[in-house]
Amino acid sequence: MARIIVTWFLASILLLGYVLSAIAESEPESELTIEQLEQMDLTLPNDELADTPFDGGFAMLDELPTKNQLPFFDNRFRIDAEVDEITLLMFRRRGSPAVVLVRPDGSKINVRTAAEHGVEWHDTNTYDLIHIPNPMPGPWQALGRILPESRVMVLSDIELDVDPLPEHLMSGETLKVTARLQNAGDPINARDFREILTLDVIFISTNNPDYDNFGRGIVQVAQFRDDGRGFDERARDGVFTGEFTLDFAAGEWTPKYLVKTPLYTREAIQPDVLIHPIPIKPDIRIAEHEDADHHIKFTVVDEQVEASSLIIQGGIRYPDGTEDTFSLQEMKSNYHQLVLENRGFGSYVVIASAFGSTLAGREFMLTLPSIDFSVNLQTFQAPELEMLPEELQALEAAESAPEEEFAFPWGWVIFINVTILLVGGSIIWLVMSGRSWRDLLPGKKSKAEKKAEEQKPTKKETEQNKPADAGKKDDLDDILDLSLPDD
Repeated sequence: MARIIVTWFLASILLLGYVLSAIAESEPESELTIEQLEQMDLTLPNDELADTPFDGGFAMLDELPTKNQLPFFDNRFRIDAEVDEITLLMFRRRGSPAVVLVRPDGSKINVRTAAEHGVEWHDTNTYDLIHIPNPMPGPWQALGRILPESRVMVLSDIELDVDPLPEHLMSGETLKVTARLQNAGDPINARDFREILTLDVIFISTNNPDYDNFGRGIVQVAQFRDDGRGFDERARDGVFTGEFTLDFAAGEWTPKYLVKTPLYTREAIQPDVLIHPIPIKPDIRIAEHEDADHHIKFTVVDEQVEASSLIIQGGIRYPDGTEDTFSLQEMKSNYHQLVLENRGFGSYVVIASAFGSTLAGREFMLTLPSIDFSVNLQTFQAPELEMLPEELQALEAAESAPEEEFAFPWGWVIFINVTILLVGGSIIWLVMSGRSWRDLLPGKKSKAEKKAEEQKPTKKETEQNKPADAGKKDDLDDILDLSLPDD
């Protein structure tokens, strides 16, 4: 009986071990554990992946052999003959199947056939991590619901090495960057290429809604040429040196550098940087009268900037067209003050640059936005308030009272016109009749009337000259004619 119990116990243990081993073998060998992913410092880039234990923004895989990358556009990338190994990190939508790789010869590689091609492939519900040694040169394509945060990182003798950007960047700041295109650690002899090599500097917005650059997309910052001009020291030595200005919105950005040659292309992406707003705030104070000057107060608003080290210099353009320069080195408290000569009304323009250092000891140079303001003529002609409020109110009431309408003197106009007509008519009549104005006086006779009266015979002379039969004739004339007319 005891032998049967022991046999049954041993059989149970063997059966349990077989079941556990079968379960272990049934799990996909490609699944990475949480501990492995945490050691690789992998965080996922999309909100769809936020419920995973690795939520957050995309971070470069520190465990990967290099940070050099190949451009990945429209799920396509091109591998040149200099690449020894590639590592693909393909983020995809949750629950979608693993990606399928199409090689330049048209053959396909997937998670099931990866081992046959010597490819290491780890797949989860949200991403594929693929390592391909000695990849086939030419154009490759990835099939699947791939997210744009995916990366193609390469290990080869040809690398693009870019100096890291300084800490605490500020909007308007001018930065110097140096990038080296190297082959096995040595600079590439770019003289073998007919074309001048160029380095493109691109900043990509992280679309963080907490910053001002949300939704700004991609900014083409600068393009450097290995031609020995400008800040580039030597032509065609594979070293790019240049300056660019952060003259775009403050916020969180991803720096990206890209070099293209006739044979291969390399790009480098640096960790996200935070660009702070302009650390200096100008305050304009316009003069209140013609004899006073205008003032601009430059105040340091960034706590990381050492205010005492700040030097501001630039130029002024006055309304009359003249220009002048200035340099502010002495500081009052935590601000500089610029005095502008008052040259009348018009537009004043100030262009300035600032030089200083941060509390960490890093020196910087930045360009301030153009400062312009206008002075109107009314500013100097406005009357000063010299009366009390009660007197001012009384004056305003008197000025607002309606004025009496002025009556037009129609009677005087009519009288003057009639007088002018009478006088003018009398003068014309006197001239036409040959008379004097004395003839118009009462009791006065004209010379003609006087002469006619003198020539007129008297009554006595008239009776003497009257004929004898005149009396009879007069008597007959007195007889009435009573005869009827013939009609």
